[in-house]
Amino acid sequence: MGTLTGQVIAITGAGRGIGLCIARTLVARGARVALADVDAAALASAGAEVGAALTAVLDVTDPDAFDAFLAQVEAEVGPLDGLVNNAGIMPTGSLLEESDATTRRVLEVNVIGMMFGTKKALARMVPRGRGHVVNLASTMGLVPVPGLATYNASKAAMVMYGEALAAEFEGSGVAITTVLPSAVNTDLCSGLDTTAQFPVPFTDRTVKIASMIEPEDVATAVAEALESARSEPRLVVPRSLGRMLRMQDFWPLRVKRRFAKFSGIDDQILTRTDDTARKEYLERVTE
Repeated sequence: MGTLTGQVIAITGAGRGIGLCIARTLVARGARVALADVDAAALASAGAEVGAALTAVLDVTDPDAFDAFLAQVEAEVGPLDGLVNNAGIMPTGSLLEESDATTRRVLEVNVIGMMFGTKKALARMVPRGRGHVVNLASTMGLVPVPGLATYNASKAAMVMYGEALAAEFEGSGVAITTVLPSAVNTDLCSGLDTTAQFPVPFTDRTVKIASMIEPEDVATAVAEALESARSEPRLVVPRSLGRMLRMQDFWPLRVKRRFAKFSGIDDQILTRTDDTARKEYLERVTE
């Protein structure tokens, strides 16, 4: 494991939640962080709290703005050592009730924005032969959940994108890591039921498929990935869940569906969501 002392790390979606926690953790390990978020007020608070080297209001879906942000980081803080693409949104509900604008926005923020940032960062890192891009996906990129179809698709795209890039840039000195957390105790998961159980075949044990973890768990995984300087296309948090999810690769679809129904995954979003608790988050991300 290397050290993050003095490294320049840019983080998107850093105004609150996982992004802010990642910033705290990286600063505690000696990194110099540049924070970006679309929410100016949350960003200002986060930047002051962690002592960010730079803050910038950024809509990640604007490629020119993303490029300008990274250029500003390099001009004012130093050569970019790492980019953490954390910005993402998760509207929930029936697909037929989801507006076209919401569908577009989920894919633009979660996928297109991540791709823009990754490309702009790699253009700087590859010629120098060093750097690390960390993309925050989700276990929902591997586990289909009714009521999350568009979000599932966006996170699945991130997983495959990361695997392709890890292969393409192997040997370049630049690492690509895709982090797949389970449900995290932030606004994004407010009001959701995370009690679904994943049965372990041939045993009497179960693992919570959407086990609620803390943002600090994800931040630690990101920090350790950056310190390792190695590509890891599917870094599941917690790792114990990753072992369970890998078993799915060998299951036929009918078996996956049977376990989804048995575990409660199929009805946890649409029928067991606290709409009141989730209202504020949904209003904010669909504005």
